[in-house]
Amino acid sequence: MFEEIEDNLVAITHYDGISSQPHSGATGEYAGLMAIKKYHESRGDHHRNICLVPISAHGTNPATAQLCGMKIIPIGCDENGNIDTAEVKAKCEQYSEKLSCIMITYPSTHGVFESSVKEICDMVHLHSGQVYMDGANMNA
Repeated sequence: MFEEIEDNLVAITHYDGISSQPHSGATGEYAGLMAIKKYHESRGDHHRNICLVPISAHGTNPATAQLCGMKIIPIGCDENGNIDTAEVKAKCEQYSEKLSCIMITYPSTHGVFESSVKEICDMVHLHSGQVYMDGANMNA
């Protein structure tokens, strides 16, 4: 059953893969960020500790990033609740050498499906950062 649900979510979202484990949102965030942290460490990038957290993300995101030893950099939103892409670009450039990741809640806590999510992911990847994507609000 879980495999079928994950396969259906991959078909709906067009993501490469989805995990429904662990079942708690906070432990999912922790598992995701620890995987990102271990990825950077495996490449010798122990210094990558900057986590961009849009203010539209789940309220637990900054706490989880802090628990994983990351420094949180908040990212604002525009008047429609979308992540401010200009600010993401500026912060990616500013913290390029130390950028670890961005945490995106999709749809956001504001109920917004970011139209620029691919652009945001590309910006973060350009600076060797990873993307933690939380789809918990998709359930609604």
